[in-house]
Amino acid sequence: MLQVGEQCPSCRRMLRAGIQPWHRVCDGCTYEGSVLAVDIDVNGHVEVVDETMREEGLEHLRQQNFQTLTSDLGARVVRADGSRPRLLDVGCAHGWFLEAGREYFDGLGIEPDARIASIAVAKGLNVRRGFFPDVLDEGETFDLIIFNDVLEHIPDIDSAMRACARHLAPGGWVVVNAPSRTGVLYRISRIMAKLGMPATFDRMWQKGFPSPHVHYLDDASVAAIAGNTGLRVSHIRKLPSMSSRGLYARIRTDRSVSPAKAAAIAGVLTVAGPVLSIMPADIKVWMLQAA
Repeated sequence: MLQVGEQCPSCRRMLRAGIQPWHRVCDGCTYEGSVLAVDIDVNGHVEVVDETMREEGLEHLRQQNFQTLTSDLGARVVRADGSRPRLLDVGCAHGWFLEAGREYFDGLGIEPDARIASIAVAKGLNVRRGFFPDVLDEGETFDLIIFNDVLEHIPDIDSAMRACARHLAPGGWVVVNAPSRTGVLYRISRIMAKLGMPATFDRMWQKGFPSPHVHYLDDASVAAIAGNTGLRVSHIRKLPSMSSRGLYARIRTDRSVSPAKAAAIAGVLTVAGPVLSIMPADIKVWMLQAA
């Protein structure tokens, strides 16, 4: 994880403490990070968050977004010989993106959580349990390597991007689908934290979760981090970050939130949904290629 005095992965300047004791910012660029501990229960013995609620809360939105994204990428990621491109889904979770991409790609997923990996395998999906890039063979290459809400959880983001460069086929793509530092909800949470109301900011970083956010990225930081490994941003698009369907369950993923509070928050966000949809996007997709 990032520590005080470590270099910013974007511009290489020193990080300093931010809004919260665990929050880190860079004075040289727009990058934000954290020193929150990543402690994934790879054997599936402890359930810190309510995984049933998490699946119910995310499934509709993720599947909807993944259908949109696979259609877009299916048109962009093609092989000159007409054969099916090879996809690597890093942190594939329940396998929803692999399922959505079956029409376009030959997919392989990587998932460290034993319980979640078993769900994907039970669907007949090609999934290796472990961490990226440890479970890959040295010479394996892919036409598309995607991180769906994953890269922001990987402490050593530089090593992850260098691994992408090693395992990317010529002409291939690296895609980062992640929360955006410039999104409206994140900006509101920062303001609230500065006013002494840090709960929303903590939740945006997934503080207390087994795999919290250790990076919050934006266009500039992604471009700089990618550039450090010989990649460039080729295209940027946004995706919806919220759906009224499953919203209550998504909030209740955090066991500390009471049913009444979750219902109230879900109600407020549902009413505000049309306005939020035209504000700066909280989810962005950065599509990278070799420079």
